[in-house]
Amino acid sequence: MHLNLGRRTALAGAATLLAALSPRNSARADSADLHPPVPVTVNPPTPLPDLPLLTLAGATTTLKAYLGKPLVLNFWATWCIPCVSELPELDALAAGGTITVIAVSADRTGLAAVGPFLAKHDLSHATILLDHDSDVVHAAGVFGFPTTLIVDPSGHVRARLEGPAAWSTAAPIVTKLTS
Repeated sequence: MHLNLGRRTALAGAATLLAALSPRNSARADSADLHPPVPVTVNPPTPLPDLPLLTLAGATTTLKAYLGKPLVLNFWATWCIPCVSELPELDALAAGGTITVIAVSADRTGLAAVGPFLAKHDLSHATILLDHDSDVVHAAGVFGFPTTLIVDPSGHVRARLEGPAAWSTAAPIVTKLTS
């Protein structure tokens, strides 16, 4: 029995090492690993949580301040490799101007983590907000990162996607789900 436990431990350790060394888990993951989004429709649509978030400037805001056109609301963290690989895709979607993209960081240290991250990554179109207490994360029913909600102009969540996606060409999908 003792020998069997050692063998299982060795096999589990080897599997963990192989998984850690695989390209999908490397810090070099890029948008080439991403696939077009296939969001799941939320029926009936649910209202966005109306809780405070912080802007990068330290001001308090809510998600309702960003309503009026289709909204892609992404929950992410700086330590989440799939999140980091999808952020440029979300920024490209925001660059189109027809869809508002908000990326809510759940990093517990807020700007202390996000500030240096943004200094290294060119994200100039998406709005970055901070949820260091994870109040909005929990209210939105987010269980893992990244999670993205597609919200109609009136503030109702129409669809959600858990996991990373290639968002740069997703404007037609978002428009169809929010109209």
